[in-house]
Amino acid sequence: MRRLSTLILTILLVSAVTVTALLTYSYLSYRSHLEDEAFAAAQSQAVAASERISAAFGEVMSTAALLAAELEEGALPYSDIEARMREIAADRPNIDGIAITFEPFAYDPALRLFQTYVYKLPDGTYDALVGATYDYTQTPDPAAGINTGWYVDTLREGAHWHEPFFATGAQKILVEYGLPFAPLGGQGADAAGIISIDYTLQDVSDLVRALELGATGYGFVISAEGTFLAHPVREYVVNRTIFEISGDEALTEAARQALGGASRFVEVLDPITGETTWNFFEPIGATGWSIGIVLDTTQFLPDARQTVRDQMTVALAAASAVFLAATLLFHVDRYRFTNFWTVSGVFSALCVALIVLAWALTNRLEVVDGTSITSPSQMDRYLEGLANPADPAAAPLRVPTGILIQSLQFPDATSVTINGYVWQRYPVDSTVRRGFALPQRTGEEATLDEVSRRRIGDEEVITWYVGVTLRQSYDPTRFPFDHRLITIRLAPAELDAAVVLTPDLDAYDLISPRLLPGVDPQAGVNNWSLQTSRFAYAAAPVTTSPGVTRDDAPPRSAELRFSIQAQRVSLGPFIAYLLPGLIAAAMTFAYLMSGHEPGKVEQITNALNYAAALFFVVAVIHTALRDQIAAVGITYMEVLYMLLYVAIVAVAANIFAVARRPGWAIVRYRDNIAPKVLYWPVFAGVMLLATVVVFVY
Repeated sequence: MRRLSTLILTILLVSAVTVTALLTYSYLSYRSHLEDEAFAAAQSQAVAASERISAAFGEVMSTAALLAAELEEGALPYSDIEARMREIAADRPNIDGIAITFEPFAYDPALRLFQTYVYKLPDGTYDALVGATYDYTQTPDPAAGINTGWYVDTLREGAHWHEPFFATGAQKILVEYGLPFAPLGGQGADAAGIISIDYTLQDVSDLVRALELGATGYGFVISAEGTFLAHPVREYVVNRTIFEISGDEALTEAARQALGGASRFVEVLDPITGETTWNFFEPIGATGWSIGIVLDTTQFLPDARQTVRDQMTVALAAASAVFLAATLLFHVDRYRFTNFWTVSGVFSALCVALIVLAWALTNRLEVVDGTSITSPSQMDRYLEGLANPADPAAAPLRVPTGILIQSLQFPDATSVTINGYVWQRYPVDSTVRRGFALPQRTGEEATLDEVSRRRIGDEEVITWYVGVTLRQSYDPTRFPFDHRLITIRLAPAELDAAVVLTPDLDAYDLISPRLLPGVDPQAGVNNWSLQTSRFAYAAAPVTTSPGVTRDDAPPRSAELRFSIQAQRVSLGPFIAYLLPGLIAAAMTFAYLMSGHEPGKVEQITNALNYAAALFFVVAVIHTALRDQIAAVGITYMEVLYMLLYVAIVAVAANIFAVARRPGWAIVRYRDNIAPKVLYWPVFAGVMLLATVVVFVY
C-alpha cells in the first residue's frame, strides 16, 4: 500500500512538473514573440516619425535652395524679392519668416547693408521689414548683446541650421536655416548674402505632437548641441539639454551617437514617467538634429489581465509541484505525526504565497471608463461620423474642454466632492451657449463661478471654478484591494445644439495616464493613492428624449468624461479588519489544540461559551466593515469572516464530538489529529480559491 501511494505521488509530481514546464515555456515564448513584433513595430514608428519630420525640414531647405538658384541665375531680380518671398510664404504656412540679407554693397553699390524680411503676423497674414535695422556683419559677441551668429556663422560655415534663439523683432523663439547665395551669374568666390528661413519652436512641437505614438509615448527633437527644440514638458524647450536631464549614461551616449548621424536604441527608465521605455533615436536628414521617440514597453505587451491569468496559472502549477514534492520528501505515506504537520504547513504556506502573488500582480491593473483619449488622432477617429442632426453632412462644433482637479474628498461611499477649474475654448463668432453641465451633480450646495473670460486669437477662453459633489458608482468587491474610478461626466450646456466637448490636449504637457494629467500634484485623499487620470469618451446614457419626440430628438452623441483611478491604501484595513480576523482564526485554532478529554460533557458548555463570545466579536467587526464600504454583495474580505463563522461552529461541533462521541474514528485517530492538521490548509485553501476567483479569473 505504501509503495502504491509513493508511486501515485511520484506520477503526480512528474505530471505537475511537466505541466509547469510546458506552461512556462508557452508563456515565455508567447511573450518573446510579442516583444519581437512590438519592437519591430516601434522601430518602424521611430523611422517613420524621423522621415516625416525630415521631410518637413527638407522642404525648408529645398525652398532656400530654390530661392538661391533664382537669385544666382537672375530669374529673380533683386527688386522683386519681396513679392517672391510673400508668394513662397503664402504657399507654405509652416514657414514663420523668410529673410534675404545682403553682404555690404551687394544689393546696391550705394547702400552698405540691405535686408528684406517677410514674417508672419498673429492673424496668419504676412508683413515685410525692408532695410537693415542694425549692423548684422559684426562679429558675434553674446556677452555684449551682439547676436549676429545667424548671419556671420552661415557665411563662414556654409548652409546649416542654427541653435534656437529669441528673435527680438518677431518676439518669438525661432529655429533658423541659413544658406549663402552667390552673386548674380555665380560670379566671384564670395557670397552675395544669405537666405534665412524661420521655424518657430511651436511649429516643431506641432510636428512632434502629430506623431502616432500610442497612449503613453511621446517624442522630442534635440539640436546639434542637445538642446530640446520640442518636448512635451515645455520648461525643457530651449532651457535644457538631454545631457542635463538624463542620469543614464546609456541614454546620453545614444543621443550623442544619433547627433553624429547614427540610429540608436536603448531601453531605460524614462526620467519623466519613471517607467521602463524603449528609446529610439533617429537623425533628422541634413539638419544635424535628432528625433527621440519614447515608447512605454507595456503598451506593446498583451492584455494586462490576460498576462496576470497566465502568470497565476504557471504559479499554481508550480505550487502544485512543490506540494507534491514535499509529500514525497517528508514521506507523508508513512502516516507519521510530524509528517502530517510538515505537509500541512507547506500547503498553507504555498497558499499564502499564492494569495500574496495574486494581490501583487493585480494591484496596479488599470480600469478605463469608455474609450481612452490620449492623442488628437484617437479623438478624431472616435468622433468621426458624428453629424449635426439638422445637417448630417456637417460635423458638430468641437469645444476643447480642460480640467484641473485641485482637491478630492469622499463624503460617503457613493459620491465624491471635487474642487478645481474647468475651461473651454469657443470660436469668437460661435452663437452656441457657453458652459457645460455635470449630470452627476447631487445636493443643492455647489460652486460654479466664472473666474475669467478672455480672447486669445480667434478663440474665447472661459474658465470656471467648480466645487461640487458628484454621484459615483464604486465596486467594493475587492476590498481592501479595491479601487475607485472617479468619473466626471461633462456635457454641453445646450441639449439641442450640435456641440461635442473635446479634451483640450494642448493644455497638458504629457497626457500619459500615470503622470496624472489634469490633477494637481497636491491633490489627494486620505488612505487613497491616485494612480491614473485620463480623458475618455462614452455614449451618452440617454434613455429618453427630454421634452421632444423620439423622431425629433438629436442622436446620442459622445459624452466626454474625465476619470481618476484611486487605489485604496491597504494598511489601514489590514490593521482594522484583517488583523482581528487572523487573531480570531488563531484563537479558534488554539482552542481546538487545547487539551480536551474524551467523554467529559462539561466541555460542551465551555465550547459554546467560547464560540458565542468569539462569534459576537467577529460579527461586530464584520458589521463595521460592511457599514464602512456600503457593501451590497459579498466583498473579498468578508470571505475571511464567513470562514471564521464556519470555523467557530466546526470547532464547537468537534468539541461536542470529543465529549459525547469519543468512539468515532475521527476522534480516536491519533488524538483527534485530523481537524487540527486540516484547519489551516482548509482556511488558506478557501482564501486562495476566493482570491483567484475575485482577482484573477
